[in-house]
This record gives sequence, structure tokens and C-alpha cells, in this order.
Amino acid sequence: MNMPLTDINWAALLPYLVLAGGGMLVMLVDAFVRTLRKDHLTALNTLVFLATAVALITVKPEPGPIMGGALSVQLFTRYFDFLLLGIGMVTTIYGSSVYAQDGNYRPEFYPLVIFAVLGMMILVAANDLLIVFLGLETMSLSVYVLASGRRGDIRSSEAALKYLLLGSFASAFLLMGMALLYGYAGGTGYAELSAAIGAGEGSALLLATGMGLMLVGFAFKVAVVPFHMWTPDVYDGAPAHITGFMATAVKAAAFAALIRFCMLALPDLANVWYGLLVVLAVLTMTVGNLLALVQSSIKRMLAYSSIAHAGYLMLGLLAIMAPSRGGADLQLRGPEVMSAAGSGMLFYLLGYSLMNLAAFGVISQLGRAGGIEADQVDHYRGLARRQPMAATILAVAMFSLAGIPGTVGFLGKFYLFEAVVRAGLVPLAIWGVINSLLSVYYYLRITVVTFMSESDPEPFDGRNWETTVLAGCMAVLVLLLGILPAIAHRISELAFGTVLG
Repeated sequence: MNMPLTDINWAALLPYLVLAGGGMLVMLVDAFVRTLRKDHLTALNTLVFLATAVALITVKPEPGPIMGGALSVQLFTRYFDFLLLGIGMVTTIYGSSVYAQDGNYRPEFYPLVIFAVLGMMILVAANDLLIVFLGLETMSLSVYVLASGRRGDIRSSEAALKYLLLGSFASAFLLMGMALLYGYAGGTGYAELSAAIGAGEGSALLLATGMGLMLVGFAFKVAVVPFHMWTPDVYDGAPAHITGFMATAVKAAAFAALIRFCMLALPDLANVWYGLLVVLAVLTMTVGNLLALVQSSIKRMLAYSSIAHAGYLMLGLLAIMAPSRGGADLQLRGPEVMSAAGSGMLFYLLGYSLMNLAAFGVISQLGRAGGIEADQVDHYRGLARRQPMAATILAVAMFSLAGIPGTVGFLGKFYLFEAVVRAGLVPLAIWGVINSLLSVYYYLRITVVTFMSESDPEPFDGRNWETTVLAGCMAVLVLLLGILPAIAHRISELAFGTVLG
């Protein structure tokens, strides 16, 4: 990938340079401006994210590979770029509100969120195995530190340590898979790998093993069973606003990279790994929902819920692979089926991010002095009497996560399961619907406790208008996209259509 500086497409790289430069600027400002307050860093972080968004909008590079094919910029990349920047801005405001409430100022939070989003954007655009690893580790190292955001809290420190150790093992699997694929293709670029797979030359065992190890690394990041064990402990131990960041941004970026990799590796991926991925999808949905049923902690419940949602999204991947291994009729409808499944996954990730940001916004603002969070379901008893707006936002988020009609969660599942049926995977679609119905119990339990129970004698009544208003905006978008989904779904279709552009 050595090339003269004049041959580099600087216009395509500008958003990444703005974000990286902004992160370093935040670090320098915090280090040298002694009179700084946390709201100054909040404003600076927000400006960095907005400047990056402006760069994405105003700079129009030629779509396609850049930096010798190491990165690929197209609508698929931009779709996730804007989603990740939005999540980063929301998380910044949530975190700043928490620090104002508990009195603990943590300046490292601000640049770490920027660098985490930068790693995610690189991961989404990666068109080379080495860039995949670079983006993944930039994201992961930042999130490892963010997970330990409550200083002096043993649960927070334990969460970060578990995430670091298990994440290191996942990275080792990923690197080994990359090494095997390099041995198979003779290069690390997706174009070289795709050409080698298309030619059908080389060791089939090397290809299958390399892809399998890569899938293990991705499965850890998206919390697929049995690579999910870190999720409940890390989600529970991390601060609520960081838990929301992991549940949304990390999952969206990892699934974006996984979609690109799976599209690249077809049809060999479908021929070799399809059966195992079916088993993993079924296990992920079922284990996530069953364990969520018995949780007394709202953060652990949402952790197992995120595992179940990863299972639903895995059904979309299976639908994308189906034409590569189906009969003549399914192969004839291949592009149509792939488009429906891919756009369904992108729309689902958008909706899932909105409803989780709404839920974790409410969770993060409820607390007591010293950073004590309302992490037990019983802490939400009678919340509607004390804070009706927060209770309503939480109810909207829970209804959407359960897939109640009129919310984006319902339409996300509808688009996804419809694509699975069109791919001929009717038993998997039925199992997904059954699991979705099972989840209604633990989601609506939160609403029942919030609206129909006596107030907690020692209520968690943290109030912060910025967080409440922002979480309310997320809830409004959840309802708006549940009623008027056409534009967002059409953008998802167009974005998925460019995934290999």
C-alpha cells in the first residue's frame, strides 16, 4: 500500500482526519487549559462530531476503494458513519450529564469516545484485513478503558478487565484467521481475497479455517452464543451511558464489518459454515431471551436482550447467504432476497440504536450521590408518579424492543423476518417470532413496575434536563420511524446495494 502522497484521495480521508485531529485537540485542551470545565469539553466533543458530519456531507469523493484499496467509501460506509457519529454525540451528552450529577469529572471520557468512533468508522470502511484489525483494535482499546469509567468501583474495574482479557483472546483468533487467509490469497486486500475465492485455487481447508477464525472474532464483538459470556458482566459493571454506547455503536460497527466480510466470502462461506451459523443464530436468540427472563438487574436484562437481538440479526446474514446454497428458484431471486435481508439488517440496526439510546438515557440519569445507579428493576417502582416523562420514554423504548406495533422495533423485525421467509428459511423465521414473543414478558415487566407499582421508599430520583430531553428525542424517533419508515428503509436499501462497491 506504499504510494506517493499526491496519489492519496485526501477528500475521502478528510472525515477520518477531522475526527482524529479533533480527538487529539480535546486531549491537548484538557491538558493545557487549566480553567476548563466539563461543559467545555462536552461542547468541544460535540463540535468535533459535527465537523466530521459536515465533512461527510460536503466533501464528495469518488466512490470506491481508496488508499490502494485499503478503505472503501460508498453509501454503505456513509450510512454507518452518520449513525456512529450520532451515537457518539448522544453518549457525550449523556456522560457529561452523569458527571454533573455525581460530581466526578472524568476528562479522559471525551477523547476516548472520539477515538472509539474513529476506530468504528475505519472498521466499517475497511477493505483490507489489516485495516479491519486496525479499526477493531482502535475501537476496542478505547472501549476497554471506557468500561472502567467509575473510578474506585470494583465492579467497573472487573468489567474492564474481563472485557480486556476476553477481547484479547478474540483478537488472537481474528489475527490467526487473517494469517490463514493471507496464506490462501497471497494478500490481505479484499479484492485479492475475492479473486482467490473466485478462482477456486489453493487449499480449501486453509480458506475454511481462516474464515471460521475470523467469524469467531466477529462473533465475540456482536455477542453471539457461545462467545457472549463477557456481555452481562461488562454491561452491568460499566457506567450506564457507556453500556448504551457498547450496546449500540459497537454492535452496529461490528455487524457492518461482518456484513461486508460475509458478502465477500460468498458462496464459500455459505457452503462451509452455513449449518453452524444456523445453530449459532438459534442458540443466540434462545439463550439470550431465556436468561433475560430471570434477571433482576435492568442492565443485565438489557445485556441478555442485546444477545437475543444479535440472534435476530444473524437471521438476516443467513438470508443473505441463502441464495448461494439454495435451489434454482432461490438463486434466480438471489439479488432480491439479498437486498431485502441486507436492508432489513441496516434498518434494524438503526432502530435498535435509537431504542437503546432512549432506554439507557433514562437509566443513566437515575442515580444517587457517589455515582450509584438505579440498576435493579425494583428501583423503577412508581417512577411514573415521580418522573412521568422519564417513565414514558422508558416505556416507549421497552415497547419498541419488544416489537410492539407502532414502533420502529416492530417494523425492524417485520422487515428482517420477511426477508428470512423470502429466503425460504420459514422455520427460522417462526423461531425468531416465538423468541420475540417470549421477550415481551421481560420488557413489559419494566413498564408494569414503572406505572403500576408503589413507589420505592428510597427512590432513585436523579434529574437532568439535557439527558431527559435527548432521550425523549430518541423516543420520538422510535415512534416516528415506526409510523413513517419509508425514507429510512429506502436509504437502507440503497446503502446495502453499495456494500461491495
